[in-house]
Amino acid sequence: MADGKVSIPYGRFLGYRKGDDGLPEVVPEEAEVVRLIYRSFMEGLTAGKIAQMLMEKSITAPGGKEKWHSSTIESILTNEKYKGSALLQKKFTVDFLTKKVKINEGEVPQYFVEHSHPPIIDPEEFELVQAEISRRKAIGRIYSSSNIFSAKIVCSCCGGFFGSKVWHSTSKYRRVIWQCNHKFSNGEKCDTPHFYEDDIKKKFIEVCNRIAPDKADFIASCREIIVLLSDCTALDKKIEEQYAHLNGLATAMQNFIKENAMHPQSEDFYKEKMAEYGKLKTKGEEVLKDLQSKKVARLSRKELLEGLVHTLEENEILIDRFDEKLWRMMVEKVVVRTDGKLTFTLRNGMEVEV
Repeated sequence: MADGKVSIPYGRFLGYRKGDDGLPEVVPEEAEVVRLIYRSFMEGLTAGKIAQMLMEKSITAPGGKEKWHSSTIESILTNEKYKGSALLQKKFTVDFLTKKVKINEGEVPQYFVEHSHPPIIDPEEFELVQAEISRRKAIGRIYSSSNIFSAKIVCSCCGGFFGSKVWHSTSKYRRVIWQCNHKFSNGEKCDTPHFYEDDIKKKFIEVCNRIAPDKADFIASCREIIVLLSDCTALDKKIEEQYAHLNGLATAMQNFIKENAMHPQSEDFYKEKMAEYGKLKTKGEEVLKDLQSKKVARLSRKELLEGLVHTLEENEILIDRFDEKLWRMMVEKVVVRTDGKLTFTLRNGMEVEV
């Protein structure tokens, strides 16, 4: 592992096989399935919906199985090997007699090998997916891929999301409305009104048609932000410094363990010292995770803006009916005011009130 030798469980790993040189080799048809999974996730589908889609398409799961599971999709979406890198020794054997395996939490060295084999997913796209996973986790159970308005519409009173409710579900007057999920919570009623889906769609059409005459300026503002977001030099430097800090801590801890093995300290002193290293390690990892999250958030927004620019260059903003793709790409959030007005915040930071 210290030499950077990558091993993949090929029999149950989608996208790669063992090449003639002993290194991972891309399986083209399986790689297309992996790319479909990543693309579908970024288009808004959940792991469960992706699994269902693959079974409907009669696509075989890893290991030749017919059934896809959400956990399989999640594993594919988070495995760094798909970007051509490998984190080695994630787990280690505690007892060679019982074959007991434990997740590595710093007890033994880990090795991260970049460019260890051909990537199936572009590294930047992989990081964007990790950012989207984090975003959905922060949203929690509210996130749903079944409706494009989910986690987009925000109440100006409490800051919570609007959710869908069905009125007259068993009659011909059945209607789907959107209202604040906390409208009647905590003994206080939010004063924001509810909306029918058609009303929201009409408001979005109005926003698009207001922007249409200044389409060139709108695209130009997006490009300016893309340039700013592309420069991650300062963040990269801080991330590099934090990695060096953590590596230094790991080395110091290993040296202390070796020294203690040769010249045993008191048990209390040893535990105190290891606890100190543990706290420093945890704090350092939190700082690193925060820095990485900030970088990924920048790249994610950059990627979204690039996609929006491409879409707007190929299509008109002036529309007479609701465009779902344009909604997904243009709208960051919609804040509902108590007077019924909607404030659309677009991907480039522009706000439009309708």
